[in-house]
Amino acid sequence: MLKKITVVTLLIGLIGFGQTEIKFNLATAPLLVPNIGIEVKLSEKIGYQLDTSASFYNDIEGSPFHMTQIFNEFRFYPNKNQKRNFFIGAHIGYGMYNIRLPRWIANISGSEFKEQGSYQYGRNAYFGITIGKKIPLRNERLGLELFIGGGSSQSNYKYYNKNEQRIFALTNYKRKFNKSGEELPYRGGLMLTYKL
Repeated sequence: MLKKITVVTLLIGLIGFGQTEIKFNLATAPLLVPNIGIEVKLSEKIGYQLDTSASFYNDIEGSPFHMTQIFNEFRFYPNKNQKRNFFIGAHIGYGMYNIRLPRWIANISGSEFKEQGSYQYGRNAYFGITIGKKIPLRNERLGLELFIGGGSSQSNYKYYNKNEQRIFALTNYKRKFNKSGEELPYRGGLMLTYKL
């Protein structure tokens, strides 16, 4: 209970500290994967953004697609003329997922570990950068933000076959989680922004 009160107090303090923008990703909305964010202006050239996205599909080709992500990001606006348009940000994030592989991936992989109906359940940690540009609209409170981000994605997951049996990548070494790490783009879109 104390943690919830602290988080709410922190958010209210941040909102009151500087100009705040509420954001909604127009690119993920048609896919029914909401991505919302809040950015607080800390100084003329620095901002802090917290955003999250999630999907709760219980049936895509007979399989679930559950995913949640949350990112903390500090942004730097290098423009000298006081316009906060182009930015580069450093972020860390966390995600959880329960994903069955789509049929087309299972068909092209040829791996016994990617058979149709198999799925992964796990956690991700993200470390990377985001670049983007803010585009003001005629209304001084509304704007658009085009962005893309990527970096290192580190996963700890459990892999199951279509019969719900745990699969181990190395049969003679049964550890609690399989691990993988990739460097790739993993976030992006077109945000509709509203200045409070």
